[in-house]
Amino acid sequence: MAVDSVITSSTVGYDGNSYTSTVSNDQLTNEDFLTLMMEEMKMQDPTKPMDSAALMDSQLQMSTIQSNQDMSAAMASLQSAYSSSALSTAAGMIGHVIEDGSYGDDGILKSFMVESVENRDGELFVNGREMVGMIDALVDSTNENSLVLYDSDGFIYDGETKTDNRVSLDYEGRFEFNDDGTLKLLDADANVITDSEITDKYLFAGSSIRYAETQSIIAMSSIIEVR
Repeated sequence: MAVDSVITSSTVGYDGNSYTSTVSNDQLTNEDFLTLMMEEMKMQDPTKPMDSAALMDSQLQMSTIQSNQDMSAAMASLQSAYSSSALSTAAGMIGHVIEDGSYGDDGILKSFMVESVENRDGELFVNGREMVGMIDALVDSTNENSLVLYDSDGFIYDGETKTDNRVSLDYEGRFEFNDDGTLKLLDADANVITDSEITDKYLFAGSSIRYAETQSIIAMSSIIEVR
């Protein structure tokens, strides 16, 4: 029979001598049961045959338990491999835009830029920032096209100083333009500025996506699109 390990213990008797005993930690295999059954059949009294059926039943139960253990080990290995593969797939989403089927207050599908992924108790999640709109850039043509700050009302800042000039914004906070395609600038009285010194100074420099300040946690299982 296969012996996995032997446990050894030492004790001191009343006579002062040391005694060592060992206990084997055997695990019976299917082969052990078959060997044991054959030995019993050889040694049995022909007039009083042993109950080999009970031994076979025990062997069958052990075989079933062993099969279940092997299956559990195989499933655990498969699950581990699947988790690693799924995590690798999720990591490939970083930097991509995803949708989870949820809608914003405007009735438009929400989109998120994935920044990281994580495994929580065996379930995969992505961390992303919702794309909440577009933001237009303003530059100063007289200062190497450096970016110019403006507030939510469109007022332009010269460094940290708020000026009386502002960019005309629509309801979404986007720049508005004159009929000739030039950027629409307003003075303190909301009149359109026509002074070329100002209109030539502040120029539209393109748009970029505006993201939410906080991250959203999204289950991988809820993602319906990746792009």
